[in-house]
Amino acid sequence: MEPQNTLIGDLTGIELPRKPIDEKELADEKNMARYTKTAEFKRIQQWCANKIAFYQKYLPNGAEVGLDVAPTMEDWRVANRVISELQLLMNLYDNAVEAVENEQK
Repeated sequence: MEPQNTLIGDLTGIELPRKPIDEKELADEKNMARYTKTAEFKRIQQWCANKIAFYQKYLPNGAEVGLDVAPTMEDWRVANRVISELQLLMNLYDNAVEAVENEQK
């Protein structure tokens, strides 16, 4: 007997809908995942990590964040924007690796 308040064809009531995988997108993900294993990507990853660490300690004008520095809101906004963009870039490649691993399972 099927539950009454479920999607049509959903026998368990907790089964997630499945989306067919586009082969072109999967090929792009595989290329990105393969690129994460190269020495060039490791250098880019290290460079991004260094920039993130810099903007966590220093403002965009080079002033060190501390008690004696009165940063403007614009300085904080720029530093946080740079940090978030670099983290998004690295997450894009991490997600590609994860997607390829999930597809192989």
